[in-house]
Amino acid sequence: MRRVVTVFLIVSLTACATAPTPGQRDTGISSSLALCPGAGISNAPQTDRNQRIIGYSPQTRIGRTTLYRAPVNACVSSGFGPRRGGASSFHSGVDLFTRNPAPIYAGGDGVVESVKSMRGYGKTIVIRHSPDLKTRYAHLSRYASGIRPGDRVTRGDYIGHTGETGNATAVHLHYEIIVGGRARNPLTVGR
Repeated sequence: MRRVVTVFLIVSLTACATAPTPGQRDTGISSSLALCPGAGISNAPQTDRNQRIIGYSPQTRIGRTTLYRAPVNACVSSGFGPRRGGASSFHSGVDLFTRNPAPIYAGGDGVVESVKSMRGYGKTIVIRHSPDLKTRYAHLSRYASGIRPGDRVTRGDYIGHTGETGNATAVHLHYEIIVGGRARNPLTVGR
């Protein structure tokens, strides 16, 4: 009997150890990004024959801040800019589809500006990285336990899970990079 209990505890601890916790840093952000298979994306970025985004790099530098271009392991279901259909004709971010709720990581070092439900965006987190730079994470299914405005985060910290709250039709992350108050294309902004 003791042996069965020990095996059970090892399995349970292993499962718990792999679940993201507040402050956990991610090391698995993908080095490539592709369009979602079968998705008709009117504002899709340019891709190769395997639907991988041409010229994609997982990080960008804006001023002195390094940001992830896609802070979740996903595929692109909607690009940045004018589009046909959807909630609006101009899409101010990139939609990163995950099918099921998946961990989202802070795009860069900064301070959590807001953690709240916003009309259209649903459950949303905004992180300020500098006076003129912030990122927005929308349609979350849940927030990281204990995350609050004023918290300092480091690039790669777990902040929540993808979802379909607000005006969303599938589980995904709507991700924006905002420079000087204006949304910029997360896949091309910076260097």
